[in-house]
Amino acid sequence: MLISAIWMLAAAGSNAGWQTPAEQSDFTRTPRYEEAMAWFERLDAASEQVQMGQFGLSPQGRALRTVVLASDGDFTPALAQASGKPIVLIQAAIHPGENEGKDALMALARDLTVANVHRDLLKNVVLVLVPIFNVDGHERFSPYNRINQNGPEAMGWRATAQNLNLNRDYMKADAPEMQAWLNLFNAWRPDLLIDLHNTNGADYQYELTWSYERHANLHPAVREWQNRVFAEQVKPVLQKRGWKLFNYVTMLDDTDLSAGLIDGASGPRYSIGYAAIANRAGLLVETHMLKDFKTRTAVNIDLLVEVLRGIARDPQALRQAVRKADADTVQRARQTDATLPLRLAPDESTREIEFLGYAYSRTHSDISNRMWVQYDPSKPQALRIPMRDKVEIVDQVTPPAAYVIPAQWTEVIARLRWHGVEMQAASSSVEVNASTWRFASPVWATQPFEGRLMLTQFTQTAEQGRFVLAEDSMVVSLDQPRANIAIHLLEPQAPDALLRWGFFNAIFEEKEYAEPRVMEAMARKMLAENAELKATFERRLQEDPVFAKDPQARLDFFYQRTPYFDQTYLRYPVLRLDAENLAKLQAVSAN
Repeated sequence: MLISAIWMLAAAGSNAGWQTPAEQSDFTRTPRYEEAMAWFERLDAASEQVQMGQFGLSPQGRALRTVVLASDGDFTPALAQASGKPIVLIQAAIHPGENEGKDALMALARDLTVANVHRDLLKNVVLVLVPIFNVDGHERFSPYNRINQNGPEAMGWRATAQNLNLNRDYMKADAPEMQAWLNLFNAWRPDLLIDLHNTNGADYQYELTWSYERHANLHPAVREWQNRVFAEQVKPVLQKRGWKLFNYVTMLDDTDLSAGLIDGASGPRYSIGYAAIANRAGLLVETHMLKDFKTRTAVNIDLLVEVLRGIARDPQALRQAVRKADADTVQRARQTDATLPLRLAPDESTREIEFLGYAYSRTHSDISNRMWVQYDPSKPQALRIPMRDKVEIVDQVTPPAAYVIPAQWTEVIARLRWHGVEMQAASSSVEVNASTWRFASPVWATQPFEGRLMLTQFTQTAEQGRFVLAEDSMVVSLDQPRANIAIHLLEPQAPDALLRWGFFNAIFEEKEYAEPRVMEAMARKMLAENAELKATFERRLQEDPVFAKDPQARLDFFYQRTPYFDQTYLRYPVLRLDAENLAKLQAVSAN
């Protein structure tokens, strides 16, 4: 393995007094939160190119810290944006057991500043580092937190103190840490998000796997930039140095590599999936958990340096790509036939690839009653296996011109604000033509996922009509850069819609009802006065035996056709406005 000579020199101690705690221990340990922050504070005091900040507090009261690296004092979002330089947000320890990203950021920050190793790379970029995102999970420190991992001697825990996985929380934003992160993201508006992890799963030769969006969930200009920099520039350099690099590994059968791999698009609940719908470049870095701690840290540093070199070759290319994506998103609001993908998935087609693995055996286990896979790292093999990576759009939507959210749905409105979605309050009550959805047959998960019982199934039927919008209803016009995020949050069929996460569960509850004795009399009167209704009722009795055997359902048939029935029951409270009715609403508000 040819590890970067520069990095090895620094790690050996050429920067007297600036070795990281990991380097000082010869990579047997990683520092705790307080030690890591104290190290960065010392770096801040020593360099005019470093400034620490705070963007929130964890549930256990720990500060969420940033380390901003800038060559010209561009230490605030306003100054950084005014500088015209691309802004890169690099975060580590969202899963604190996967710790080497933090240690790599410590070494990188030193090398870019006081060590003067890569100082030229700061001339044309502003770096916002979050060395430890999940600070409470980081301090649940133990040698027993990562059974699958090769060092260090102790590390943090995967979830937050509230037992939430932050890398599933980008859309619903339940965790205080994520709410703070969204404020950070929207303040700095980075052009590139890099998220540092390490894998679980199979054993293989690659030190580094990565993922970046290559599909219709990301604007073509940003996709093209990513492919040019990551695939055509960064990857060949790392391979030339001896690093083995592959796409993030997801096995079709976790006991058998020969069954093949699958590579799809990330949903927006994940970091780079969220970056994609925010029109930003994103890179997920996954070092291999069975490589030693020193190797995992070294490959992270080499990767980050080469990404910065790729940006430096044409600093404005990244900014131009994301700004074109934003501009096209705003412009799309004027296109009545435009569509936005909501769900993508690999199709069934495969291609054969070479995969650098190890010899392995599969035997039936009497303990687990499943196949037991055992790898032999002493026998590297180049495997020929199938890959499913052709992605198709499974569901898409034609966006409206705007959504309207009644003011009482305060949690929903708060989420949109955290996501940076622009909204305007209606200045007075007004009646508009709009559409929404009526739901039926809802089914919820029986086990919690990330603290919520998700709405997994339902049917939806479009409803159009005249609706009265109360004063202070929030109008979300989609001629804005964050339109994709609003659509993914508010379109019911989107996989991470707030409806699915349970923010609208109350609409599925019927609060008023009719006494059977009252409904019996009313039903007879309705049948006597309406021959068509009588025929419909009798036909339903003949065609639907379940209905025919259910006394309450038979009475509800009539109750639902009376003016007493709650017309908001099962109706989505979020309205969709077309351009004409949005213009009318805006004209009323202007007056």
